[in-house]
Amino acid sequence: MTHVQNSGATGQLLIGERLSPMAYHVAVEQAEGHYRVTVEALAPRDWLIRQGFERCATLLLASGNRVELEHQERVDVSDNISVVLRAPPLDYDDHVALFAAFPEVEDGFSSRIVTGPSKILFDPVQTTRLMNS
Repeated sequence: MTHVQNSGATGQLLIGERLSPMAYHVAVEQAEGHYRVTVEALAPRDWLIRQGFERCATLLLASGNRVELEHQERVDVSDNISVVLRAPPLDYDDHVALFAAFPEVEDGFSSRIVTGPSKILFDPVQTTRLMNS
């Protein structure tokens, strides 16, 4: 897989019936004609425990879509002070579907050109410099 884009946004974390603002990170990779997205958020352990979080919660993305975030085990005071919550990888067939689900990745994405089968990421500025040298 070729790493294509990192981005961040703020959504809402739903634990039980409580919504709370939550920053999250999106990483996009490309492989064999599709895009794979990983989503994770970092939350304070004690806050999660007070909210009633055990192992999973729903993240409402900036786009309005929802993803389930999980922690490997039930969160308790023996965990690190900051707990990483991760969604299972999400796959998208094309950039249109990707941008619909994660509009926050579109800004930096458009400045990159991704080739087909070779999966090499080209930087147009660097390519122009190499051609002119």
